[in-house]
Amino acid sequence: MADTPATGWVASRLGTAGVGAALSALAAWIALRNLGLPTRDGWIFWVPLTLWLLTMSVLCWWSTLLGHQAASRANIRASWRAGWIVGGVGLAIGFVGPLVIRPNASLGPLLGILLTGPLGFVVGVLGAGVVRAARGSR
Repeated sequence: MADTPATGWVASRLGTAGVGAALSALAAWIALRNLGLPTRDGWIFWVPLTLWLLTMSVLCWWSTLLGHQAASRANIRASWRAGWIVGGVGLAIGFVGPLVIRPNASLGPLLGILLTGPLGFVVGVLGAGVVRAARGSR
């Protein structure tokens, strides 16, 4: 008996590919817009968000292209999970930390929103990929 995909499988893959393409386009637009500015002083704000968008895009494309394989699905799930956990911890620390250290700093929570949260997600996804690759090579 042949394994046939579920009825919504094709629509799901097309939707995931569309989300991946939209995230890639948004990341490219942010990067090109900021690289076209005469000064390069705001990179600390747009680079982490662009990396986060690109990482989410790669995960969407990975799900679209190789999501039908069981081993790949497990790797994709582990990468998403690790990214959201590490990113959430980074967001919480970056959001609450400045409020605890300097309660009157009104821009403190932006550290978590613009820097530690997105970079935490990227680090979590890359870390999960490295751990899965190391386990797979044994």
